[in-house]
Amino acid sequence: MNPNLLKQLAIVVKQSSLSRACEQLYITQPTLTRSIQQLEMKVGAPVLIRTRYGVQPTEIGARLAQIGEKILAETEQGEEVIRQFHSGYHNEFVIGIDPLWEFATVEQMTAYFMQETRYVFHFRTGSAAAQIELLQKGELDFVLAPAHLSVKQGALDRQLLFRDRSAVFVGKKSALRGSDKPISQEVLERQNWIVAGASAGFLDRPGELVGLKAASMAFTGSIRSVLYLLDTSDVLVRLPARLALMTDEVGVDQMIQVTGQQGPRRDIALWSRAENLERPECSKVHERIRHFVESLEASMPLFELDL
Repeated sequence: MNPNLLKQLAIVVKQSSLSRACEQLYITQPTLTRSIQQLEMKVGAPVLIRTRYGVQPTEIGARLAQIGEKILAETEQGEEVIRQFHSGYHNEFVIGIDPLWEFATVEQMTAYFMQETRYVFHFRTGSAAAQIELLQKGELDFVLAPAHLSVKQGALDRQLLFRDRSAVFVGKKSALRGSDKPISQEVLERQNWIVAGASAGFLDRPGELVGLKAASMAFTGSIRSVLYLLDTSDVLVRLPARLALMTDEVGVDQMIQVTGQQGPRRDIALWSRAENLERPECSKVHERIRHFVESLEASMPLFELDL
């Protein structure tokens, strides 16, 4: 089967319109119509139907369009690999990072990796648990994520590189801001809580502090919204303290003490598949990432945290 037919079908399904698909493909509508007819002759059934909402795929059309989407993505990836080759890059490495890590370290991280002329670095942000799963599937080469995760780790290598622990932060409009005394659980239970990293294995559940009180909102894979609420409202949230303070979006006066034990460790580790470290190129990049994180660990303040 001609893969171009599947690619064209995928674009028609995405656009829900033959005319818009023609604009994207830079072909005439009769040409696209003939392509769809060729595909339908191969299938022996319609792959598209017209509805009042535009062109929609049939069941077999939808399945073929999914394959066409994969062909499109692989074609674009192939073109990018060729561009990388002509630009002198040897390889591409995909690194998973947490949204808060990205936000807090973007200046240092981009400056460091832009100096590397041999490799292309592709950074993906997402929840820690999801990133570890992608690492195990081979879709990521490395992950910078919490060192302690409640996920199946399998044959993964873990190197703890950056020290941190969680703490409670309050919004700038909270009456608790700037308090110099530990806040009791009774007071915490009356506050407006939100959850960050709800499914990431990254943070503590609010229930560990405030009993059965439900959080009013939860954010997974997003840190900008959390920082916005800390800047404009009275919400409370638990975050990795050192990283949060490194963003310069929250102040030390927004980090409060609570009665009982201090927040648990939220150290950052470099995760990789152990078998990959036997590959020379992969081992070199692993060393580069480790060097960067260790340099950051040594240069960033501790903000008087007990680490």
